[in-house]
Amino acid sequence: MERYASLLERFFIVFVLAVAVLGVVLHSPGRVVASHQGVEIALAVLVATTGLSLQLDRLVAVKSSLVRIGLTVLGSSIALPAISFLSAQLVTSPHLRYGILAAGVAPAEVASVALCSLAGGEAAITASILILTTVLTVFISGPILVLEGAHVTGSSTSLLVNLALVVGAPLLIGIGIQIKWHLEKTGLAMVRITAVLSLLVLIWLVASQVVLNRAYLQVTVALLAYLAGSALLGVLLSLRLPRSKRRAIMLPVTMRDFAIAAGIAAAAFGPAAAAPLGAYGVAVLLFGAAIAAYRPGRSNSAPLE
Repeated sequence: MERYASLLERFFIVFVLAVAVLGVVLHSPGRVVASHQGVEIALAVLVATTGLSLQLDRLVAVKSSLVRIGLTVLGSSIALPAISFLSAQLVTSPHLRYGILAAGVAPAEVASVALCSLAGGEAAITASILILTTVLTVFISGPILVLEGAHVTGSSTSLLVNLALVVGAPLLIGIGIQIKWHLEKTGLAMVRITAVLSLLVLIWLVASQVVLNRAYLQVTVALLAYLAGSALLGVLLSLRLPRSKRRAIMLPVTMRDFAIAAGIAAAAFGPAAAAPLGAYGVAVLLFGAAIAAYRPGRSNSAPLE
């Protein structure tokens, strides 16, 4: 199992690009699956594997950074929705604009923990930000989207319930299983395989919503603007920190979870609104991989996922 997990992770970007192209070119199957809660199911599986892979006993290392973690979570929760709102104004299509807004209320990207470790950062700090922003997203994404003027399907309460079931509950279940049974090497390898496969399924489902036209030129510009703005925010929130902590703050602030954003967009606005998030997911993963490659090195602690 360890061999297969390593193989999937080694060629992860190649698989991401392949399934994204497949979703765009052969979009009908993906749209059928997405219309039957496919995005929500794949997302729930992915979030559960996140909970299973987190090794909570290593989070004691963040005690000296609790204030900076709190400021990072609070600052990003306020600033990122504003940045996504401004970026979304570059897009004229309402549904595509809503997809970009969803990226602004998403939590830190799951892969940012592993990438932080590869970049020589303190992965425990990134994992703490991941957990806190994920829980916070469940409660604040609906009200923020309504505040931004988005026409949410149903009420913000129904979106809260949906996120609690699709994001909150699977995360807690995964963490609970990990605490009770302490998965060993083979079990963790199976979790890693499941995580990659569920992520690839999500990218396929989201990419299948794409309709290649001029509107996607606007989407590309808007996504790049949002990514640049979130990267600048990550730099500002990590000022005057040692390099290892700077990476641990910058990566989760810049890399927001496209999968949960897609789940939010699909639940709030319908599957078509999730279309921009496939491209966003590829962009943030490439960004994180570039950061890790630019400053190679490993932290003293092992990866948390």
